[in-house]
Amino acid sequence: MAKITNLLVASCFVALCGCNQKPAELPDTRVADEAAVRRADADWVAAAQTRSVDAWLAFYAPDAVVLPPNEKLARTSDDIRQSIASMFALPGLDLHWAPAKVEVSRSGDLAYAWGQYELKTTDPKGNQVIEYGKNVEIWKKQPDKTWKCIVDTWNSNTTDN
Repeated sequence: MAKITNLLVASCFVALCGCNQKPAELPDTRVADEAAVRRADADWVAAAQTRSVDAWLAFYAPDAVVLPPNEKLARTSDDIRQSIASMFALPGLDLHWAPAKVEVSRSGDLAYAWGQYELKTTDPKGNQVIEYGKNVEIWKKQPDKTWKCIVDTWNSNTTDN
C-alpha cells in the first residue's frame, strides 16, 4: 500500500509541476515573414503585367474576398474571376503597386500590407488616363507556409498621389 501511495504522490507532484511550466515560446519569424509577403506582393505585380487572370488569381487564398472599387463585393471564385477579367479588359492597362508598410502578427500567421497604386488605361480617343490610388491586402500563411491574400481592396484618389 505504501508503494501505491508513494506512486500516487509522485504522479501528482509531476502533474502539478508540469502545470506550472510556461509553454515553449514560438520563434519570432516576423522579419522573414515580412520579407516573404513583400516578395509575394512583388510577384503579384509581375503577374499583373501578364494580364493573365489565372496568374492574378494564384495569389488569392481559396476563401479570399475582394472589394473592388465601384463593384459589388466578390466572395466566390467566379465573382473574383469576373472582376479581375473586367479590369484586365481595360484598354492599355498598365498596373503597378507597392506596399508602403507590411506588418506581420506575432503569431506569424496573418499580415497586412497597405500602399499606393498607379493604373494607366487608354480612353476611347486613345488618350492615356492615369489613376492613382491606395490599397490594402490581408495575407494569411497557408499550411504549405506560402502567403496568400485573403482580403484585397483598392480605391482611387481624387488627386494625384
